[in-house]
Amino acid sequence: PQRLIAEEHHGGLVVRMRMGEHRFHRDMPVSKIWGYEGMVPGPTIEAERGHPVAVEWRNELEGPYPLVVTSAPTHADARGVPVQCVPGLSGGTADRNAAALTGHAVVHLHGGLTPAVYDGWAENLLAPGQSAVFHYPMDQRAALLWYHDHVMGITRFDVYAGLAGLWIVRDERERELDLPEGSPFEVPLLIQDRNFDLDEHGRLTGRLIHKTDPETLEAFAPFTVVNGKVWPAIDVQPAVYRLRVINASNARTYRLVLVRNGDPDLDRITQIGTDHGLLRAPTRLPSDGLVLASAERADLLVDFSDLAPGSVLTLFNTAKAPFDGARFAATRAESAADVAGLLPHPEVMRFRVVAGSAQRRVFPAALAIDYGVPSLEELADAKRRAIALVERELEGEPNMLTMRELAPVMDSDSTGLLTVTHDGKTTRYRAVAAHFEDVTTFFPVLGEYEVWQLINLTRDTHPIHVHLDPFQILSRRPIRYEIAEGGTEDLAITAAVTLEHDPADQLDHTIDDNERGLKDTVRVNPNELVEIAVRFTKYSGRYMYHCHILEHEDRDMMRPFVTMPMELMPFMA
Repeated sequence: PQRLIAEEHHGGLVVRMRMGEHRFHRDMPVSKIWGYEGMVPGPTIEAERGHPVAVEWRNELEGPYPLVVTSAPTHADARGVPVQCVPGLSGGTADRNAAALTGHAVVHLHGGLTPAVYDGWAENLLAPGQSAVFHYPMDQRAALLWYHDHVMGITRFDVYAGLAGLWIVRDERERELDLPEGSPFEVPLLIQDRNFDLDEHGRLTGRLIHKTDPETLEAFAPFTVVNGKVWPAIDVQPAVYRLRVINASNARTYRLVLVRNGDPDLDRITQIGTDHGLLRAPTRLPSDGLVLASAERADLLVDFSDLAPGSVLTLFNTAKAPFDGARFAATRAESAADVAGLLPHPEVMRFRVVAGSAQRRVFPAALAIDYGVPSLEELADAKRRAIALVERELEGEPNMLTMRELAPVMDSDSTGLLTVTHDGKTTRYRAVAAHFEDVTTFFPVLGEYEVWQLINLTRDTHPIHVHLDPFQILSRRPIRYEIAEGGTEDLAITAAVTLEHDPADQLDHTIDDNERGLKDTVRVNPNELVEIAVRFTKYSGRYMYHCHILEHEDRDMMRPFVTMPMELMPFMA
């Protein structure tokens, strides 16, 4: 992607949202897109820690809407192939409401420690022809962030249409470690999936389509796109490369496996960072591959220095969709195609080794020195919050996904309760909020740790994103649960949760070593309770947390919270 270095513009940038034309593959016609500066992805903005950046976001979008939104009438075609695995409308018709969209937009800097007024609240919209200046303090550690559209109810469409780009924060700690910075040895990789329409002869037209079906409310498109190109190849020298990887797909989770000569080649990869920058020490990838749900990032060092020119390595995705945490051996990566699992083409991209002087480098064993795991003492008096992830079936329309905020109740209450039992002790909860418009119930105090429990009562893995400050994962625990018949109501949830392994559950529910850093998005697998420790440090105001499967976020799996200074808490009703 094109680089836009803030220092070269004295910290003041102008970025336009515009209609553009983009060729996703050399053999395809051009596609109409909406993009920042009319490009897919948008420019990669680079900023220095401690050097504020002001961006004037100009909405110059114009119609017609470059994306066809459709829901196919059946899950599979006449051959039994799921319609999401193939291009074309599959018998669906264009959604008229989506076609009428004119281009309202709002920009969220994902991972930014940003004052609330500039965070990109989903209802604070810019109409076409309007602009706004957002101020980003950049008072945060070096990390790969990204910016994307966040309009209430249609984030899934606007991001799919092209409104996403990378933002890199740099600092002196990374330079002390002599990590690759800039071209050619630092390569950002923004991974998405896309689908395209067909003409009357069955040829790809280039027109973007967002297609769902009666059984799957998410769009799991068949073609993997990296930096705006379908199945690209990149030439690399025999050297160490720094790959800055982000899953920017709407819904698809990736489990990435590097393969050479038919065998997994994960040992040449070292992970040094996650969502909010460097880990405390380098780590190897999990044996099955690198799992990234939507919005998760990974900072990787890949050593190609021992390879001869002409060597080819292929990156595969082995995660079926919808993702449920199920394992898949890296040794089988080349045979990961699974039509039933909505993964018809597991190939992601290729690396081709070209001639060059071999450059083998050794990096320090200690990376980040500015954070540690919260101590038991720090968490002893922390506010505990519980959130149930719930899917409600609806007649004649897609299911509704919500996050039910839970409050403890007295033993005298007996109906509409969710109970959590651990080591013989049962805590009783009642849902007090479920929809985005429901009353705000979370008021974290600046500077104080909180522990949030995320309880997954669905069959899918959900990447939960918290705006503003990063958090750390404290635990993953297996759960067994039972939802009462008719127990999922508009607000109330009647269910019994026990912290023990369900006999039918095949997951191990452990924290991977590469997750033990500062995160802003965490995977919550089925039959799982995840605890995170979060501390909001500086900015007061109204923010959001939500599932980053955009089709879930837009179907109400998003809630507000308000960070507050301690001195105002005595005055809160």
